[in-house]
Amino acid sequence: MQLDNFLKSKVRWHLGYNTTSIPAGDLARLEEAVSNIPDSYWYSKIVEQVNRCDEAEKRTDMTGSVNNNSVPRNRLESIAGDVDRTIATSDFKETLKTWTTIYLYETDRLALHLYVPNYRNPEQARYRFNREGSEFIQALPGPADVAVGTRILLENS
Repeated sequence: MQLDNFLKSKVRWHLGYNTTSIPAGDLARLEEAVSNIPDSYWYSKIVEQVNRCDEAEKRTDMTGSVNNNSVPRNRLESIAGDVDRTIATSDFKETLKTWTTIYLYETDRLALHLYVPNYRNPEQARYRFNREGSEFIQALPGPADVAVGTRILLENS
């Protein structure tokens, strides 16, 4: 089984797979993962996780336009007594930090389901630059280049 093109695009979006900045090997692993889903149970779990990522991402919108024109509240305080009242307060920074953490958690779960790195997560995105120079998928065919510094050094000794 495989995901349809729209779901593949959603997975790429949530995991931060922009084709211009991802090592070719990681991109190939993602494409293989979304094209070779073992069975319908795995398929349903992956689709469910993509939907969870969608919902968590919507909550990071602090304008309220995506959240039914309401600003997400980070604290609701109910006071019961002679007069019942509810006080709702919003601290945009704290609310955004909370929902961004939740969104990263959901994208991490999606990456775990597919066994690929999550480049949305800043802690994992640093590996993009560490490995970028070590991908030789599009290397020219033929024998390996033997003129490397260590071999030249050994020949001159």
